[in-house]
Amino acid sequence: MAQTLEVVDASPELLEEVIATFGSEEEKELARQIVKCFVEYKLPVKVKLYHQQCMKGTYRILCYIKKSAEAVIINNKGMGHDCVSFQVRIEDRSALTKLDCYSDGVRSQIVNARDCGNCSSKCEHKKYVFAFKEKEYVKCRFICNNFSFVDIDKNDAKCLMGIIENEITYKQIRGN
Repeated sequence: MAQTLEVVDASPELLEEVIATFGSEEEKELARQIVKCFVEYKLPVKVKLYHQQCMKGTYRILCYIKKSAEAVIINNKGMGHDCVSFQVRIEDRSALTKLDCYSDGVRSQIVNARDCGNCSSKCEHKKYVFAFKEKEYVKCRFICNNFSFVDIDKNDAKCLMGIIENEITYKQIRGN
């Protein structure tokens, strides 16, 4: 049986090949900033390559803080979007109490992310539960359903980098 996907270490050449498929300069620059941040912290960055014909040209850049769970996934297409998307797993729940500090685009995409549908028994005690403007939100913690950012502008990129850098620091302090 032919291999349908492959996860490889991200070489600078492969990363540039993937980033070249992005539509906007803001998306390209944000992807480079994210990768650079992970590399500077000596954290793993990998690329998922799909070998199925129907997935041809689809790439995912996987950035890890812990070896077993992606902290950021950068998709060049697919995964529910026809454009580049940046999926971010926010472990530091205090980040969700600072929504007023975020750009309109980031704040809107967090608030409008898919609600938790209890897709797994693992959801319990891991859901994102937070309040904003006197309304409670319950979002899915799992990367397949949680915070996915698209249509990034410069303000959004700066905001996302702040969230990502905070996540790296938070995980290093906690040691897990």
